[in-house]
Amino acid sequence: MTTLSDTQPTPVRQKRRFGFVIGLLIITAALLFGSLGGYFWGVDDRVQAAEATRSQALGEQFAMAQEDFAARRLDIARQRIEYILQNDPGYPGGADMLAQIMIQMAITPSPTVTPSPTITPTPDLREQEAIFAQAQAQLTASDWDGAIATLDGLRKRDVTYRTAQIDGMYFIALRNRGAAKILGQGIYAALPNLEGGIYDLTLAERFGPLDGQAAGYRNFARMYIQGASFWELDWAQAVNYFGEISRYTPNLRDGSNITATERYRIALLNYGDVLNANQRLNDRCPALNQWAQAANIVPLDAEYSAKFNELNLECNPPTNTPEPFTPTVEVAVPEATIEPTIEPTVTP
Repeated sequence: MTTLSDTQPTPVRQKRRFGFVIGLLIITAALLFGSLGGYFWGVDDRVQAAEATRSQALGEQFAMAQEDFAARRLDIARQRIEYILQNDPGYPGGADMLAQIMIQMAITPSPTVTPSPTITPTPDLREQEAIFAQAQAQLTASDWDGAIATLDGLRKRDVTYRTAQIDGMYFIALRNRGAAKILGQGIYAALPNLEGGIYDLTLAERFGPLDGQAAGYRNFARMYIQGASFWELDWAQAVNYFGEISRYTPNLRDGSNITATERYRIALLNYGDVLNANQRLNDRCPALNQWAQAANIVPLDAEYSAKFNELNLECNPPTNTPEPFTPTVEVAVPEATIEPTIEPTVTP
């Protein structure tokens, strides 16, 4: 007869199943750790093998560098040692070896070839003299473009002709042409060229140091270009740049023919608009100062006058003027004194 206890799993079977799972996990973990360990050991072996190969190659280069040094092939020896130190800065003996090579290279004179003297005929300089006189005349007439072109032709014809004098004439022509381009003078009056002027002054500097005035022109031209780069992008920076330029070179202008002073005025107006767009009143009120400075250059038009007056009322509201206090003076009225009337006594 089957009882209820015969149909229930026995505790022994549960313990066997649990032990089987634990054993499987242990075997899996052992295989995993074994695989990882083998991988890392393999990587370490490859790294060690690569390091050994590199050390062997550097050792061969060092040995060859020593041979080149002994054979006085100093430049080749230097290249080998520098290669070694690039790959291993602490290579034994590398730094000392490089120092010895550099010392030997410094004290070993380079071989010079003495050219054999050649007999040359006396050159005919009559044509060069004529070109030189033409360049002098052009400098006197302030024809900077013509003088530079003439000097270029003369130097191409004979690079050794009056070298110092030609260099001086180049300096004068380039310096003055650069200043004329920046200031809009002479043939550049209708259309100044700030970039071209900066370039000419930089070329002139190759022939001699610039004077303070020319260097100032170049600096302000650079500032103008820098300030123009902020135009309509950062009005505060535009105000800073053109405010400084207009103090010293108010009529400086670029290809747009807008002077630094006019740019300063326009930047002040627009920067005032930027400030006036702020939410807080304390941040808006500084716009009055910007517009007032612009008005010192050119009076404000109707639009900006209205803006100025409206904001000025907000920032500086009128105060009620109290009526003057008039004190009331009370006048004391003296009381009337009544003198008694003495009636005469009539005796019958």
